[in-house]
Amino acid sequence: PEPPAEPENNNFSDIKGHWAENSINYVIEKGLFSGTNKGFEPELPMNRAKLVTILHRLAGGPVSGKANFTDVPANAWYSGAVSWASENGIVTGYHDSRFGADDPITREQFATILWPYAKSKAINVAVGEDTNILSYEDAFDISEYAVPAMQWACGTDLVNGMEDMNGKMTLDPQGDTTRA
Repeated sequence: PEPPAEPENNNFSDIKGHWAENSINYVIEKGLFSGTNKGFEPELPMNRAKLVTILHRLAGGPVSGKANFTDVPANAWYSGAVSWASENGIVTGYHDSRFGADDPITREQFATILWPYAKSKAINVAVGEDTNILSYEDAFDISEYAVPAMQWACGTDLVNGMEDMNGKMTLDPQGDTTRA
């Protein structure tokens, strides 16, 4: 099963001039993303099912068994991807045996899922060991489980800081990750 139908063209007016336009065009061309019924919607929050589905596509869509989460139906469009990610140690879900497929994925969850995926692809994640995230105003807001992954994500520029209203650089670890 696939995610809900989306337009096939990649001529999205809502990405023209967007800071991530080139990256968005790249993931569309590679078949990792498509649009929504309203365009590409780059600022739409990414959810957990979509991220795992994208990684599953990137890995070549290997077949997997049943997802072992209480909230992932066997026939859901994302169940194979969630099962694959769980079997490969990329996701563990929540402490109450839920996956939370429709939950917006936070920036720290994004890093925490991409980090083991990178390791599974033999990508060197050691860059995070030397990345100093303490210069970010909200570094201590990062959940303990996510610190190494956030260090790696910052060190590889997968996650970048942003300036808050007071001119301070922040990571916004509990903020939503967008499609961009």
